[in-house]
Amino acid sequence: MSGSKLQAFSDSDAAPVLAPASVRTYAARALPHDELADADGQTRPHWRGFADRFDALVPDELARRWEQARHLIHDNGVSYNAYGDAKGMERPWPLGPMPIVISHEDHVTLAAGLGQRARVYDAILADLYGAGPQRLLDEGLVPAELVLAHPGYLRPCRGVRPAGGRFLHFYAADLVRDPSGAWAVLADRAQAPSGAGYALENRIVVSRVL
Repeated sequence: MSGSKLQAFSDSDAAPVLAPASVRTYAARALPHDELADADGQTRPHWRGFADRFDALVPDELARRWEQARHLIHDNGVSYNAYGDAKGMERPWPLGPMPIVISHEDHVTLAAGLGQRARVYDAILADLYGAGPQRLLDEGLVPAELVLAHPGYLRPCRGVRPAGGRFLHFYAADLVRDPSGAWAVLADRAQAPSGAGYALENRIVVSRVL
């Protein structure tokens, strides 16, 4: 279906609720940003290879593969905790049947931007924990009470230089697009790397079923 045109919906149109059995039946949206189709309803170039392979699968085969994915998630014990839920904490990991295909240009932009963001956070930690003057606090760029009164600030680690000089050892970000299609960081993650495990499991499962 390379280069085929998809039906476009405006903001006021009702989008279909169920995922299509074929990309050819996909109803593109004019606004907000549509990952699969451009403003003219054309399949975006970086999606065309996947769309062609996806359309070659009949609905029964798609249903069988998605059921296989659900079994893989269950058998691998992939779950997450819903804290404060009266029904219990543990939930099966929800994995959507369609991957997100990112263009090379977007990947280059994201890699550069997230790399820069990680270096900034590392520099902030180095300033707050380093043996030298705490310039961010001394110059009032960061309120001292925000850092020193925080239970996560480890005072005994002040002046300790980690191996390799890196203070930030793990970084991830939750990414979203705004209505125009521009990328934005919704949240930064620098704690336990559970998200990396989910990302790896997503890739394993999707690669097996698609």
